[in-house]
Amino acid sequence: MRKTVLAATAATLAMTTAGCYRDTTGGAPANTADSGAPGGAARRELVTTTPPGTGRVDRVTWALYRGTTSIDPITAGDYPEITVTSLMCESLFRQGPDGSPGPGLATSLEYPDPRTAVLKLREGVRFWDGSPMTAEDVAFSIERNRDPKGGGYWVPVLSRVTSVKATGPLEVTLKLSRPDHWLRDVLSYMPGMVVSKAYVTAKGKDYGTARGGAMCTGSYKLGEWRTGDVLSVVRNDAYWNRSAVPLTGRIDFKGIPDEATLTAALLTGEVDGAYLELPLSTMDQVRASDAVKVYQGPSYLIDALIVADLRRGPLADARVRRALSLAIDREAYVATLYKGTAQPARALGTPGTWGYERGTFEAAWSALPDPKADLETARRLVQEAGASGKTVTFGMSNELNKLVTEANLFKTAAERIGLKPRLKAVSADAYGGFFLDPKARADVDGFFTTNYPNWADPGALYASFALPGGPQDYGGYRSAEAADLLERARGAAGPKERAELTVRAQRTVTGDLPWIPVVAPDTVLVLNARLSGATVSSQHLFAPWADRLGAVG
Repeated sequence: MRKTVLAATAATLAMTTAGCYRDTTGGAPANTADSGAPGGAARRELVTTTPPGTGRVDRVTWALYRGTTSIDPITAGDYPEITVTSLMCESLFRQGPDGSPGPGLATSLEYPDPRTAVLKLREGVRFWDGSPMTAEDVAFSIERNRDPKGGGYWVPVLSRVTSVKATGPLEVTLKLSRPDHWLRDVLSYMPGMVVSKAYVTAKGKDYGTARGGAMCTGSYKLGEWRTGDVLSVVRNDAYWNRSAVPLTGRIDFKGIPDEATLTAALLTGEVDGAYLELPLSTMDQVRASDAVKVYQGPSYLIDALIVADLRRGPLADARVRRALSLAIDREAYVATLYKGTAQPARALGTPGTWGYERGTFEAAWSALPDPKADLETARRLVQEAGASGKTVTFGMSNELNKLVTEANLFKTAAERIGLKPRLKAVSADAYGGFFLDPKARADVDGFFTTNYPNWADPGALYASFALPGGPQDYGGYRSAEAADLLERARGAAGPKERAELTVRAQRTVTGDLPWIPVVAPDTVLVLNARLSGATVSSQHLFAPWADRLGAVG
């Protein structure tokens, strides 16, 4: 799995207690309600969708933080790739705007016995070229993700699958080494996206590139792709699902890493929309403009510090990690960097990830300590650990405002409790090395991430680093208790039992702090005022988010 500088800030591979979301759009579905903020902070209005567009639009320009490098689901792991690929390729199950999974290209997943899972496929699905989607295509697509030689990111999440076979015209059977009740969720994002076996076989290693193109079943298909410039998707007028043919004819995706350039493009109409993966320092200016509307919605995201190695340095002591967490002024960070589009985080599994058994997760969140600064306790913990005056090195980059602000937040916190902070600055491109290269991590005690699970379950994120050998096992965190609880959660058939096991694991992880949660960012959508219909949640990373995008009536 990959989440780059952004899950860095996402470069490698995964509210408070009031909990619901309030519909403030006047036309969005009633799956929203209000959310409070910890410690009496101002309430934030969150929505999961914008009102559906009503008129057709020929062409829209959409900004990404950089250009797209691949549209092959097995190697689509960072924001640009998954935002684009999710419009073209459909998964076996579909994540809704509120995170809940539903039928997609498959209508059901059944377990005739604990080690067998049977997919029932939808009839009448066709690829862009008109060929029918078959059980063989589905089995082939899943097997591509299981093959460690294929260079894909998703092998770990299918680790309990031992075989995949087409067992009927509309049936695929998966054999399991152990019961796996995360499987439906795993098949609701990239590992569950179906590609044409014939097309992929013909294109070989070129599949998913500008040279090889793609062949999927979605409502948009690949149009023009000029590497380093623009990638366009065009409406699939022969889309098999006639009830969901998009209103927008073409979407041009452009990489715009510079926030001043992005701001100007949004305000002048040169760019029609963007999901802000990084907080925008010009947000007040953007909000004040009549040219655009700014929407905030629930998100899977967590902004955190990853401890680079739990076996060395001052941060190897849990008391120092807790002290550092207690010294952070999260409210100031939200106000300064996020401009109110985030909230202090009590745990890594934030409210946007509560896609099932919400009451169980909400109660567990409420029971965790309010993340307010407590410098007196923090100083005492540092002294007890014998860490006063010791150097703590934070990896950062001066080329990204988010990392500069966060590094200075931690620098100030460390100074206030008797630690000696040091900032190790690298280029924005090199920052991804902290996620990819153990040698880069050896130079720092911690580095920053804006991370997320790939479906609405806190356990999906915890498993990525709390299970030995997990895709985000950066710091060598080892807790037999947390690992056992997560493995049991994965095998639990009942959602209530699964949630209860997950919150027990969360309690252990939150006490150990291998990652220090900072804030929970919202999904932030900036959209041209003449348009509406886009999703305002983390669904935009994993499911078609522009099918209702069109002109405002």
